[in-house]
Amino acid sequence: MTELRRSLPLLVLFVIGMAAGIWVFVSPWALGYPIPSGWTSSVWANVWVGALVTAVSAASLVALLARMLYSAQRREPGGDTLPTP
Repeated sequence: MTELRRSLPLLVLFVIGMAAGIWVFVSPWALGYPIPSGWTSSVWANVWVGALVTAVSAASLVALLARMLYSAQRREPGGDTLPTP
């Protein structure tokens, strides 16, 4: 149970990272960046950085959740861990 409790701050951090990445991605349209003819370099920068932060946070979140499920599955009802094969 302590491993699951230790993973909670990382879970929160990755969710916040995903939210920040999504915001950076959509901010050119939400804030109304001027787009005269095509995308400017500032729009491209926001899109790429937002996509990268979102993708890394999502992959880390999936890995953390998989690790948490694996740890929870290995626990016996009495609280002891099962032997490693």
